[in-house]
Amino acid sequence: MNDYLLFRKMITPPFIHIIFWIGVAAIVVSALGTMFGQNFFAGVLMLVLGVVFWRISCELMLVLFSIHDRLSEIARKPGSGPDMGT
Repeated sequence: MNDYLLFRKMITPPFIHIIFWIGVAAIVVSALGTMFGQNFFAGVLMLVLGVVFWRISCELMLVLFSIHDRLSEIARKPGSGPDMGT
């Protein structure tokens, strides 16, 4: 619990998966509305490109948290402090 309070352990990564699926649902609904309401080709384009770009955005967020985790592991290793080379 202390790790969560001191921001050593992040709680956001599991929520990114939920946010991803909510975003995909919103993109699909918007794309279907565009496909059947205005322009079919634009809706198909929105569906494909929207989901791809949304996936890339969510993956980039997860990569940032993964980098944080790896750097935290490195910092916890003995002898990895700032005075290591001196």
